[in-house]
Amino acid sequence: MTTQGVSGIDRKDIDRQLRGSSLLLAGRLISKFINFGVQVAIIRMLTKDDFGAFAYGLALVAAGEVLVKLGLGQGANRFVPYYFERREFDELLGTLVLVATTILVLGAGGFGLIWWISAQGLEGFPDGTGGSVVLMLSLLAPVQALDQLCVQTLACFAKPWQILIRKHLLGPMLRLLAVGAAFLVDGRPDVLAAAYLAGGVFGVLICAHLVLKELFNQGMLPGHLHSFRIPWSPLLRYSLPLISSDLVVITMTGVTTVLLMYTGGEIEVASMRAVAPAAVLNLLIVQSFGILFLPSAARLFARRDFAAMSQHHWESVAWVAVFSFPIFALTFCIAPNLVTLLFGQEYADSAIVLAVLSLGSYASVVTAFSAESLQVLHTTRPLVWSNLLMIVSSVLLAVLLCPLFGALGAAIAVTSARMAGVLIRQIALVKSPHMSETPTTIRLMWLQIFLASLAVTVVGWFWQPALLIQMLVVILVCLGLLKVCARSLDITRTFPELLRLPLLSRILARG
Repeated sequence: MTTQGVSGIDRKDIDRQLRGSSLLLAGRLISKFINFGVQVAIIRMLTKDDFGAFAYGLALVAAGEVLVKLGLGQGANRFVPYYFERREFDELLGTLVLVATTILVLGAGGFGLIWWISAQGLEGFPDGTGGSVVLMLSLLAPVQALDQLCVQTLACFAKPWQILIRKHLLGPMLRLLAVGAAFLVDGRPDVLAAAYLAGGVFGVLICAHLVLKELFNQGMLPGHLHSFRIPWSPLLRYSLPLISSDLVVITMTGVTTVLLMYTGGEIEVASMRAVAPAAVLNLLIVQSFGILFLPSAARLFARRDFAAMSQHHWESVAWVAVFSFPIFALTFCIAPNLVTLLFGQEYADSAIVLAVLSLGSYASVVTAFSAESLQVLHTTRPLVWSNLLMIVSSVLLAVLLCPLFGALGAAIAVTSARMAGVLIRQIALVKSPHMSETPTTIRLMWLQIFLASLAVTVVGWFWQPALLIQMLVVILVCLGLLKVCARSLDITRTFPELLRLPLLSRILARG
């Protein structure tokens, strides 16, 4: 992509963001490898009923983690780097205090509500050991929300190494220890839940220590502690409309899983939640880039450098789309053999569920950062409308399809709603006066990705040779895609050291 019109300092910021994001990506790859191994071990260790209850609890945690932030998490991610860039430390500390307090208060209320539901023995809520597992896991919601707030704050200070160690190395190792503890007591799900909770608490204490240390190093503490100001007006004006984004996550994870539990029980929940983490792997790279993308874009917006911001957006889209393709090829194109290999024949019917979920996730990848860029530009109305459409459509489709098709119906509901929201946000972004229209290189890249996907899908779903042959086809197609996209990505400028690797230098230099 062209670099014309971007100043040297902004070009340096963009390159630093790409390199820092790639460092986080390396850490995230390690963490996801460990986490996915932990997921497979849990599925193999627990019965399908027990795993259904455990997965039900984790789905509620994922929804609760978003709910307890009350939309303020996105506001903090937007304004903390903004106030840091402007050296407005009183407002920065006020934002952190408000969000942390909200998480703790709502987290306590959420736990009380789930405890009451458990005590009432309402239909659709697991009983016995399953109920105890869900109750313990519910405490993870505020813990993980505080942890994410700390990670976002570290990203504001551009500390990718600290994020790498805390989020991508320590966290997965704690989960691995939790599985080991459960294995020592014959795979009891309640012990696994308790160990998960203990690891989460230990992790957030470490992350909070890193944040406090950085606040002291930056001179914000203790000097500004008594003079912090909560910027109520800009924070609430920005955050409250984005509660709809949080409701999307709650609907996609919590509400859909609750409906699935009510209509199909633990077995159907297990069929969907077993493969859901594999589908989420498609978002691995975009989430890694997103940690540093939004603070970087916010700084460019604060400088009113819209040309650099636009280029920053499209370059990031190209990177995540191309480098996420291998994951999509595995989870969508060769899903039938992959599912039985990882989870066993008992989960063979979940292959189509994985493929449908992966399609929706990858659609978000190839149009990545549209929501983040619209947030930075204060163009939140399209986000609200797209989120409302996703919420309503996913719930209606889930109510209609879950009783008929079980886990597959839930997957179709989630994916259909996700793709509708992606389309609306992308249209709103390209119509923004501060963003350039979609570059020709991006459109060509989308076409190349479609053709590559079609080729691997024919092999994985119709020809279906041995898995080794399918994997070889995936590798060859991914290398071919990297070759044809290498020039538009301009990888060698951002990572010139890659030219020292013989195979990559041949692919990248001639791309």
